[in-house]
Amino acid sequence: MQYRVFLVDDEIAIREGIRNSRIWDDERFTLVGEAPDGEIALSMVSDVRPDILLTDVRMPFMDGMQLATEISRQMPWIQIVILSGYDDFNYARQAMSLGVQEYLLKPVSARDLLEALERAAQRLEKERRGAERAESLRRRLAGSSRFMKEKLLYTILMEPMTAQEEARSREEMRALGMDLDAPCYIAGDIAWQGPEGGLSEGQDALYALAERSGGRVYACAGRHGTLILVLGASDREAEERAYSFARSALEELRQLGASAALASVGDPVTRLGLASDSMHTARHLRHLSAASGMNGFAATGSRELQEGGLTVPETDVRPLYERLQYAQAEEAEGILEEYAATLGGTDIHSQMVDNYLRVETLMTASRILHEAGGRTADIPEAARLVRRLSDAERAPDMDAAAQLLRCALLYRDAKKPSRGSAMLSRARAYLAQHFSNANLMLRDVSEYVGMSDSRFSAVFGQQMGMTFTEYLTTLRMSKAKELLSATAMRSSEIAQAVGYNDPHYFSYLFRKHTGMTPSDFRRQSAERISTGIKEN
Repeated sequence: MQYRVFLVDDEIAIREGIRNSRIWDDERFTLVGEAPDGEIALSMVSDVRPDILLTDVRMPFMDGMQLATEISRQMPWIQIVILSGYDDFNYARQAMSLGVQEYLLKPVSARDLLEALERAAQRLEKERRGAERAESLRRRLAGSSRFMKEKLLYTILMEPMTAQEEARSREEMRALGMDLDAPCYIAGDIAWQGPEGGLSEGQDALYALAERSGGRVYACAGRHGTLILVLGASDREAEERAYSFARSALEELRQLGASAALASVGDPVTRLGLASDSMHTARHLRHLSAASGMNGFAATGSRELQEGGLTVPETDVRPLYERLQYAQAEEAEGILEEYAATLGGTDIHSQMVDNYLRVETLMTASRILHEAGGRTADIPEAARLVRRLSDAERAPDMDAAAQLLRCALLYRDAKKPSRGSAMLSRARAYLAQHFSNANLMLRDVSEYVGMSDSRFSAVFGQQMGMTFTEYLTTLRMSKAKELLSATAMRSSEIAQAVGYNDPHYFSYLFRKHTGMTPSDFRRQSAERISTGIKEN
């Protein structure tokens, strides 16, 4: 069996040394990615899904212990190997509390590191065999109880309930050991095609995954796979838990050999009796995504869509909501056109793309309005545009779609007028002046504006709607695009100019941010300029 390894270390020399080591001559281990700090690594690990994580301890933004904590919570199957230049017992003790069994002191030899990887691989294999035996026993002992739980849960998820029916369902579930009291609920629908058409193995795996959530996620069998109910203290917590479970579920199904897997997540609701509304949204989204030939993970508002099995064009497939989240109203039309182009390429008006674009626009506008405290029905202009856009007899009216998104953004901005402040203005000015410094850290900016690191991070994130790292990366990518379009500088020179010492890492970030390599972006930019000159 081959094991996928991901490396995190803020020292480029360490990363290069491990990357070029003879460790990878052993065909059992493959290096699938690397990152210079924990915050960047966390999102990359979610994408590449490694089996083993090698991480340094002391790094900027998010250190190795924080990263290990998040990985243990979100992806508990990953084996973690700590690499540290500090012989500190407190670090080792903290690592042990997280279940980390490999703690290596730098400098580490290739032989020692390979042995650590081998031990991690042995634990992975042992856990897999143990999980199989434990699951077999659990199924035999809990079969009857599980049947009753699933039957009741299926009713809650699929049928609207009166207040009396909701209260009765709570009591029945509590009698079976399931406490469904929570401020927020989200339903999800996970469908797939099992080996030889069977679903039971995958359903058992996802049921076990839900049981490990500590009463925060419940699962039952559905016609095409598994239905889930996610509990949360808030909309955001429920969404994050639902997204995390969906990713883990897709990984479990991948390991079982399932195909065409698609997990869809509905809208948050505040009553258990409304869980069927959330399920209705999730199933509607699943049907639309399946009709569009898309597998992976889809969420209301199109927060994410990850490749799950079919070939996805190598373009910027960031969801429409994500593109518009921090946009101005006047940018709506341009962003929508750019998004539509990434969906369909030259075949933009195929029925599949038309249907998907229609739903994406409606859901994105609805989510923007909802987050600003409004509803489409309360805004006459938005309601009119929704009716116009919902006409299924013809291709999506792009003008109506752009107007609807602009209407939603104007409503949002009216409810949340200004994100600016003296502190924020000073911080942004400082970043605009110093973004090219590869060693620039959050601490530098917080000291400049006279705030503590934690306070600055919280205020900056709240007012800007994104983390410090996300903002700095966006700023650097914007400058990189300018240099690629207007100069003949090599990609490695541009990487240095915008604050990245590692050209390979710059190229990775640029492609993730724009959907294309720096050379492809430059070529496309040159073609646009050439076309514009000819037309004039």
